[in-house]
Amino acid sequence: MADIKSISMIEKKAHFTPWSEENFEDSLKAKHLSKIFSLNQIIQGYFIASHVLDECELLNITVKVDSQKMGLGSFIFEHFLTCCEAMKIKDIFLEVRKTNHAAIQLYEKFGFNEMSIRKNYYKAKFGREDAILMGLSL
Repeated sequence: MADIKSISMIEKKAHFTPWSEENFEDSLKAKHLSKIFSLNQIIQGYFIASHVLDECELLNITVKVDSQKMGLGSFIFEHFLTCCEAMKIKDIFLEVRKTNHAAIQLYEKFGFNEMSIRKNYYKAKFGREDAILMGLSL
């Protein structure tokens, strides 16, 4: 990932519990699958995923707040799936906040199904919030 500081600023504006710069650096060191999407040399979004053999876990997908609701999330997600297919990934997993309805709709649009619930997984404004574990077999 080219500009971790810029990505970190996007992350902080987009998420209640954002990744730190160190999280992004660790992902780079681990050689996770990642891609940045820019328009006119301004970062608009990105994804990061870990993969082992024929399984992949989407760790982070983010669209810059002022670029949301324009179809960029679908574009990025579709590119992520294309990368997985090219790598011969068979199963993809991800976790999403139970209240993140826009993300859940996006994942369902691409065929992901709920697999289980992780109770009290995420920090929330008032306490904790469940995570939905979703999966897709390619």
